[in-house]
Amino acid sequence: MKKKLIGFSVAGALLLGSAGVYASSNSQTLEVFYNIKNIKINQVSKMPENKPFTYNGTTYVPLRFISEQLGNPVEWDSANQTINIGKTSDKSAFYPERDLEYMNFQNSENYSSLYSYSFNQKTISDNIGNDYSNYITISTHSWDNQWSLIEFPLNGQYNTFKTTLGLTEEGKNITKELKLEVFLDEKSIETYTISAGDMPKDIELKLKGANKIGFKLSKKESSNISAQIGLFESRFYK
Repeated sequence: MKKKLIGFSVAGALLLGSAGVYASSNSQTLEVFYNIKNIKINQVSKMPENKPFTYNGTTYVPLRFISEQLGNPVEWDSANQTINIGKTSDKSAFYPERDLEYMNFQNSENYSSLYSYSFNQKTISDNIGNDYSNYITISTHSWDNQWSLIEFPLNGQYNTFKTTLGLTEEGKNITKELKLEVFLDEKSIETYTISAGDMPKDIELKLKGANKIGFKLSKKESSNISAQIGLFESRFYK
């Protein structure tokens, strides 16, 4: 069994499988063991260039190597000090919360808790189990003739909006049909209907010249639970 003393900062670099990282003057020295002879992924032997090692009973393997071997790209977001695994944000897109804040929210009962939006913060699921960290959610209460409207400023800067529309995990058992209207500068441009069991669907809207966009969720009949839809991976393009 081989053992070796390595700098703590270098050990951190090995976890990511990155190069060009050097130990600082206040780095700690760790005693690690290179006792891993083989790694099998789906019964195929694969060993990374940066060898795995064991420290204090835990085996450390380069994160980038394992993720990419399993088909998930890895991206280091230096601005947010975040490692993204799998689907990453579109660098040419503008996202609610990170780049745009809402300008108005209204609903039929004057409740302020019937919407949310997030960029890489909390994670939610759609009605078929897909997870998202970038999204807008809109909800209504279970009573009849309920609606909720959220608006975002565009100021004529954006040309396209893309999202995946669907029920959230929380709202998947609705018993009545929902309606989502999209408004540009108070004018309705698209209407979508959503029912229990519907698959999430990708939508794309043209925004050229619009000063604001609004999303209005409504239902006419009372139901057994509150309604909630998600605009998953919502993003704007200039």
